[in-house]
Amino acid sequence: MQKKPSFFYTVTAVFFLLCIFFIPFPFHLFPLQEFITDSLFGPLIRVAGRIFFYISFKSTLVYSDSRSMYVLVGLLLLISIPVGWIVWYNGRQRVWFGHLLKIIYLIAVYYLALMLLKYGFDKIFKHQFYLPEPNILYTPLGKVDKDLLYWSSMGTSRLYNIFAGGVEVLAALLLLFRRSRMAGALLAMGILAQVLMINLSFDISVKLYSALLLGISLFLLGRYADRFRIFFSGHKTITLAALPETTVITHPFWRVAIRLCITGFILLESLIPYINTRNFNDDTAPRHNLHGAYAVQQFIRGSDTLSGADAPVKRFFIHRQGYLIFQDQDDKMQDYKLDYDSDSYHYVLTDYQQRKRNIDIVYRDADSILTIRYMQHDSAILLSAKALDWRKLPALQTSFGPLLSGESFCKALKHCPRAGSSPSPLGRGLN
Repeated sequence: MQKKPSFFYTVTAVFFLLCIFFIPFPFHLFPLQEFITDSLFGPLIRVAGRIFFYISFKSTLVYSDSRSMYVLVGLLLLISIPVGWIVWYNGRQRVWFGHLLKIIYLIAVYYLALMLLKYGFDKIFKHQFYLPEPNILYTPLGKVDKDLLYWSSMGTSRLYNIFAGGVEVLAALLLLFRRSRMAGALLAMGILAQVLMINLSFDISVKLYSALLLGISLFLLGRYADRFRIFFSGHKTITLAALPETTVITHPFWRVAIRLCITGFILLESLIPYINTRNFNDDTAPRHNLHGAYAVQQFIRGSDTLSGADAPVKRFFIHRQGYLIFQDQDDKMQDYKLDYDSDSYHYVLTDYQQRKRNIDIVYRDADSILTIRYMQHDSAILLSAKALDWRKLPALQTSFGPLLSGESFCKALKHCPRAGSSPSPLGRGLN
């Protein structure tokens, strides 16, 4: 006799279905999800936040680890209990009950595969853990926030990103095929358990969402609970639940056609950002021609001239997303939005109070000197700085790189200890 899905399983299925439909994600082919969620649940989030959590929301838009997202997930959980009970109570002896749970299960399968593909390709093409910006590379280690420190460390290694992303893509592909689905769900569970622990340990703001994805992977594995029970207990008989044997579409043509359409949609949604931008390795993507790090050599305020060591500004950086960032002698950073005004032929700095000032920027290719001029408190400021080759910093180098070419390998041998000598504790030859 086949077992019927339990009340708990039904509520869990309804809960994850509601999460899939109403937790906003920046989809490219379906951009209305955020609008739909805010329209349907915005008023409820505002009321629930005020009554139960004494929170007054200025905006009910749901985004990663926001208070509105936690309230939304709580509301979806509360809704799923009575809805799940109604479905379970009225459908226990009905054929449509098995079909409905099968459809929810497949939606969860394809959704998890889509998320794994998106995050996997983000890593492979270096769009998630991107190359650290120069201002981060020149910030002392202890002054970098824990989440940014992890993000930046991951961004220094393209090889590891390809490996980590490849594992996620593999898990997604295994999920897409029925025969390998259990292996895909197992692999996804391992990946997402690690992701959740990383997010918790490094205070990265996708804790709740990664926990939900881990929950979906466990929900998918619930289908194979009997197989795991038999494997660990050593029994030779198995009683399969009704859900795995339910077939929603029986005609082979339509079953294959629908599966191909869904798989094509998932692949297109996952790859469309890179196809549109033609950026398949963000490490080598074009930057602003002035993008980089600059060490101040001379600072002039009015009639006062200071050398770089005495200047209030030690370095400044031009960020790829259009920011000018100043670093003082205590390594504190001050950033401004940097735009180019084509009408006045000036760059424009904008601070957080939306105050604007014109700034002149001149770069000399001959000696890699960049000069900037602007007004500050009625005083003319001139900064003259030397461009730094930030891509040669140790954090961006590969330790086994010299082994990749014979010439580099020979150069590396010159720094090895002589035969018979003992290396220093740090693995370098003694002088």
